[in-house]
Amino acid sequence: MNKKLGLLFAVLGIAVIAFAAVNLSGNKDKAGITIISGDNEVVVAWDEIALEDFSGELVNGKGEVTASDYEGIELVELLAANGIKFDDNSEIVVTAEDNYSATLTGAEVLTGQRVYVALSANGEMVEGLEGGQGAQLIVFGDPNSKRAVRCMKTIEIK
Repeated sequence: MNKKLGLLFAVLGIAVIAFAAVNLSGNKDKAGITIISGDNEVVVAWDEIALEDFSGELVNGKGEVTASDYEGIELVELLAANGIKFDDNSEIVVTAEDNYSATLTGAEVLTGQRVYVALSANGEMVEGLEGGQGAQLIVFGDPNSKRAVRCMKTIEIK
């Protein structure tokens, strides 16, 4: 009987360790955005982002202007809230789930009220490639909205 009890405790111990390893193995599987700066990597869950309302116009490749209302956060605020430092000369690369990417300068992001991460547009959630919450990079003032990266996955500061 003691052998069976000991075996039961051993199996339970292994199960607890495996459960902890899966649930505490980092934030790679957390639904959100990964911010990379040097050796620092931070995963920010969508529901951890302090949202604000903002509006503006984007220009598509045909020169058509579309006005929209968004909910999200200014990119400079998102980076600051997560301890990410950069300057005018920094290069900021935003990559989507499908590996499409756009590059911004630190000066553009620091200008203020120009570069945002939108989690909803016109009252509709921005979706990821496989559904669920996603995000879109919004860059106001671009002559062509090619940098409006949808399904954002990473932000890398170089």
